Amino acid sequence: MILDRMENIKAYAGVLPRAEECAKLFTAGSAEGASFEVRHKQYRTKDDGARKFEVHDRTIDLMACFSGSEVIHLCPESELIPGDPLPNGADGRKLAGAPRGSAILLKPGWFCAIFPGEAHMVGGHPGEPGEIDKW
Repeated sequence: MILDRMENIKAYAGVLPRAEECAKLFTAGSAEGASFEVRHKQYRTKDDGARKFEVHDRTIDLMACFSGSEVIHLCPESELIPGDPLPNGADGRKLAGAPRGSAILLKPGWFCAIFPGEAHMVGGHPGEPGEIDKW
């Protein structure tokens, strides 16, 4: 896992393919023309009981925050109970288990890169419930 400011993402080009392109798109505020999949997500943070872990086998899950914030939990997959595959043939699966492991705060202008095999649970309240706008 990498947690850093978006302004520093180019320094990770050796481990994050297309880091420079991602920085340009994020600064422009538009993913139009991206050479990789970008999902723009806006949602309210959730109570712990409504959150689930997931893990990917091949995909780097890079989250870049525009506004709001959320708590992301990370832990070894071996501490969790295997669950269902992700919908629509997406890479990975859901995992059952309460929040545990390391908790990080994703906030505006920051990114978090989660690598294959790193179980993660997004959408936690950063204190009070709130909204997050991220890629």
